[in-house]
Amino acid sequence: MTGFDILEHTADVGVRARGASTKDVFEQATLGLLDITGASGSGAGERVDIEVSANDLAGALVDWLEEVLYLQDARDSVVTGLGVERADDSGARGWVEIVPRDRELEGTAVKAITYHQLNVSRQPDGTWVAIVYLDI
Repeated sequence: MTGFDILEHTADVGVRARGASTKDVFEQATLGLLDITGASGSGAGERVDIEVSANDLAGALVDWLEEVLYLQDARDSVVTGLGVERADDSGARGWVEIVPRDRELEGTAVKAITYHQLNVSRQPDGTWVAIVYLDI
């Protein structure tokens, strides 16, 4: 079962992502981030490769989401597609497709991805779950 849920918090907002693999969880967490920021779009865009290094899987997720957030902000863009090719304890590699933003975003501005209650784990049924909170 893949997907994501938005988690309410007093000062932040969280994402609980589920997937059959770590790659699925990273993709679902990214979709959750984009749902919160309102920075998703449609159509073909410029493909931008992302590669992050980390000391553990949870750190890789934070770094991956920070890169997506950075591209969204620095290029004033929306994400139209994404793919995660690798997500493990040493980091993550994949890509996003972006296009210039042509409208006001109807989401919530995210300042940073946090380590507050951060967790990425395999469940007894074999699915992966990630919980990550965003500073808004």
